[in-house]
Amino acid sequence: MAAHFSDLKDMFIRTREAINDFMAILTPRIENAKDDHERLYYHHIYEEEEQRLDRLNALIPKLDFYIDNDGARSADNLEFVRLLQDISLEKFGLHNFLEHLDLALFSFKETEHAENLTRMRNITADDYQSIKPILNTLNEEFDGAAAAAGSVPTDEKEDVAEHLKIEKYTSSASGAHPEKHQKEAAVSSSSKPAKRLTVGSLKNI
Repeated sequence: MAAHFSDLKDMFIRTREAINDFMAILTPRIENAKDDHERLYYHHIYEEEEQRLDRLNALIPKLDFYIDNDGARSADNLEFVRLLQDISLEKFGLHNFLEHLDLALFSFKETEHAENLTRMRNITADDYQSIKPILNTLNEEFDGAAAAAGSVPTDEKEDVAEHLKIEKYTSSASGAHPEKHQKEAAVSSSSKPAKRLTVGSLKNI
């Protein structure tokens, strides 16, 4: 079980470093925005990642304690249960970060930042898929304590209409080769009456 928490710590350290890099990329775009819409668009993304950075800075040191103390990992330990719920929320955080990186790639595609953004995007996609089975294991081991309210993205909710979901985020299709899945989605969507949202269309909403 300690190995799962070590894996989570490594994952959150990776994403913390990526968030710092991402915010540094967004800063000049906010400062030099051509209009209020562009400034608000990037400010909103920046602010969400800044808040997540604060959460990760609080969460990562706590993981060390539970990596080293087997006896403290118990569903009867309220502090441990809160930690599990914080981890569950960071699964949602990875999902949001993945979307933010995809959005940024539309705007930064032809810039010097494209390669770095793509690298961060692919690592985040892999981490997002990796955290799911870890959380499943933690929920099985600790009576569902790792299932925090508000931690399930729209794309994974069963009671949400399919046309409100973005297909590449609903399964392992959010992995490190999005261009492959975009092509597959384009082929499959031709037989579906409902039009799915795309990440690119969100920028113009």
